[in-house]
Amino acid sequence: MEMLQIIVDGEATSEQQEYFKNHMDRCLPCFKSYDLDMAIKQLLKSKCCGGEAPTGLIEQIKSQINQNTPS
Repeated sequence: MEMLQIIVDGEATSEQQEYFKNHMDRCLPCFKSYDLDMAIKQLLKSKCCGGEAPTGLIEQIKSQINQNTPS
């Protein structure tokens, strides 16, 4: 999950990006989590006056989505 956040936030090194890409090709749960995180980030970015969304807000939204999403 930590690697996922580094990737989503655009802070990963090229080696981390390559490792993550290879992992994503084999791991559906990580792919789904990445896809969801990116969708949330893009939505918040477009709706929050172009600025960065507060971390607490992002975590709250993820938590609510996870509570309402069947496993």
